[in-house]
Amino acid sequence: MTSWSLAFIAHEVHRRGGQERAAAEIISRVAKRVRVTVIARACELDAVEWMRVGGPSRPAMLRTWAFARAAARAEQRAGCTIANSIGAAARDADVITAQFCHAAFTARYGGLRGGSAPGAAYQRIAQAQFVREERRAYGSRRLRLVIAVSRGTARELTEHYGVAPDRIRIVPNGVDHRVFRPAAGAAARRALRTSLALPADAFLALFVGGDWERKGVRDAIAAVAATPEVHLVIVGRGDAKAALAHAARLGAAGRVHVRPPSRAPEAYYAASDVLVFPSRYEAFSLVTLEAAASGLPIVCHAINGTEELVADGVNGWLVPFGADAIAARLATLRDDSALRARMSAAAVTASAPYAWDTVAAAYFAALDEAVRAGAGAA
Repeated sequence: MTSWSLAFIAHEVHRRGGQERAAAEIISRVAKRVRVTVIARACELDAVEWMRVGGPSRPAMLRTWAFARAAARAEQRAGCTIANSIGAAARDADVITAQFCHAAFTARYGGLRGGSAPGAAYQRIAQAQFVREERRAYGSRRLRLVIAVSRGTARELTEHYGVAPDRIRIVPNGVDHRVFRPAAGAAARRALRTSLALPADAFLALFVGGDWERKGVRDAIAAVAATPEVHLVIVGRGDAKAALAHAARLGAAGRVHVRPPSRAPEAYYAASDVLVFPSRYEAFSLVTLEAAASGLPIVCHAINGTEELVADGVNGWLVPFGADAIAARLATLRDDSALRARMSAAAVTASAPYAWDTVAAAYFAALDEAVRAGAGAA
């Protein structure tokens, strides 16, 4: 164990979701080398001390405001050498890990995630607050180092918050190759599909995630509707009734299958033929890394993370926005089994550098650098 200690501040740390799971994977490994105190509303790690922070769960604006203030008090009690915050979970910290950039999302899409007019009004107000919170956190005089999960996110932090590039270290998200891996063969894939109540022999496209409007679930449905003999399975939390109604309107009733969030999503990856990921904005999605490790070609847009993972035409395609381009690539993969096999192998190869052990080692090195920078300043 090292001589310094870490206060890790995040709203939740567990192996569900995206940011929460990334935090759990990193911190469970970092805790083998340094004493870690997690300051969070929820934590499911055994190898760390957990200081629980309570407060309201809704609305989001009040939740983040109350959490940041309570976390500051908890950090003082923890007495650790440095504090690492996920985004603006803390009002200020020695190290911030950027898993999103609200200013970039607001600049490009108005911070809107879909829904009714009243919902859009609330989203604009909430996004404005989130941007203010991030701007304050990244502008803190205490901040020593920023960990960005992709090159694109690093660029956004410099563009929108003025973070100096020499203070940013890029440490991507990762994947557990022991869990996410290709099916053993066609028979194993069919057996998985049967166990999941999915078509055994159809060409199967997969969509995984929540926040369906931002992640483009309507485009995924429209693309499948335009591609005969292709089925889509949607795994995640969203308006299932609206998604199925949209599929029916487009003539794809019976070819779109909605499943709730799963604690074993690896089964869906191994059972599928391709990942459809038409998200408008990400920092670096775990879904793409898990799909690649599972041997799925990826059809997606050139956004943060995918532009680093996906080599166009090699392990997937980076397509323009809209359903038509997605549909064209689905048809190509549906009709060319040899291409699917080549892209599957290339996807697994592309995922290799992102093993969680490798990522956690780089993350620890960044934290250690921040400790030494603080000692030098002192």
